[in-house]
Amino acid sequence: MRGTRPFTPQPPQVVAKTVKYRADQEHVLRRLGGALVLQWDALPEDLQDLIVDQAAIVDDREDAPHESGDIENFIRSAKVTALAKPQAADG
Repeated sequence: MRGTRPFTPQPPQVVAKTVKYRADQEHVLRRLGGALVLQWDALPEDLQDLIVDQAAIVDDREDAPHESGDIENFIRSAKVTALAKPQAADG
């Protein structure tokens, strides 16, 4: 097609950007963060490092600085619990 460039994937890198979202969407961001923590050990170490570095510089609604070490400590100490299926009611 004229005027379009083919998509060339770039390696992940820390970027000076932030995520803008509405207050009523914050639960979605929390769920994404939780999902990331649950999959953390399956990610390559270089990607883990990149995500921690990105998390340390991204803006937040609350002005609370977090260092990379704080974020790593959180991920390593987060408790993982299994979701139980609700039991069917006896009819």
